[in-house]
Amino acid sequence: MPGSQVGTEQFVGSVEEPAPRTLAERVYRQLRVDIVLGRIPPGTRLRSEKLRQTYSIGISPLREALFRLASDGLVVSNEQKGFQVAPIDAKHVRDTMETRIVIETSALERAIEFGDLSWEASIVASYHKLTSIDSPSDTEDGAETWARYHRDFHMSLIASCRSSWLIHFANLLFDQAERHRMIVVRFRDTVPTKRSAATEHELLVKATLGRKKKEAVKLLTGHYRETANHVIELIGVHFGE
Repeated sequence: MPGSQVGTEQFVGSVEEPAPRTLAERVYRQLRVDIVLGRIPPGTRLRSEKLRQTYSIGISPLREALFRLASDGLVVSNEQKGFQVAPIDAKHVRDTMETRIVIETSALERAIEFGDLSWEASIVASYHKLTSIDSPSDTEDGAETWARYHRDFHMSLIASCRSSWLIHFANLLFDQAERHRMIVVRFRDTVPTKRSAATEHELLVKATLGRKKKEAVKLLTGHYRETANHVIELIGVHFGE
C-alpha cells in the first residue's frame, strides 16, 4: 500500500468511519466488527451460503471481504475447509501482546515527544468518554460503544507519533487484542482478577500528559501484559491449554 495511505484505513470502532463505497466494503466492516467483538467465535467456519443470507450479499463481494479479512489476520483459509475465523491460543495471545508492546511503546515515546495541545486535548476527551461507561456492557450495543471508546482512547495516546506505519500496525494489533479481551468479558466471573483496568488507564493518562516517557511506557507495557496473562489463564481453564 502506498505510504501516504498507511494509517488512513478505518478500523473497528472508528468514530470517523465514512459510509462504505462498495458492497464488499460494507460486508467487510460488518464481518470485522462481528469477529472482533466475538459475535462470531474464533475457529468458526465461515460458510458462504449462510454469510450471504445473514449479510444480504452476493458471492463476489463476500469473497473479496473474506480475503481482505484474511490479510488482516482475522480470517484464515485452506483448500479443504475454506474460510474460518482465526483461532486463538496462548501462543497467539503472547505473540500479539509482545508485538503490540514493541509497536505501541515506540509510538507512545514519539507521541510524547511530538504531541501538542490538540493531542493532549484529544486524550482528555477520549478518556472522558471511556470513563463515562463503567465497564464493558453485557448488551451488544453497550459492548460495541465501550469497545469504540476503548479503541479511541488507546489510539489517541499515540496519535501524534508522526508515523502512519506505527498507527497502522497498532490498529491491526488492537483488533487482535480486542478478540482476546472478549474472552475475558465472556468468562470474567470464572477467574476473578484484582486488577483495575480503569486505574491503569488513569495512571497512563497522567504519565502521558505529564510527558513522563519511561513511566508511560512502563504503565502501557504492564497494562497489556496484565490483560494477556488473564486471557491465557482463562484459555487454560476453559480450553485446556
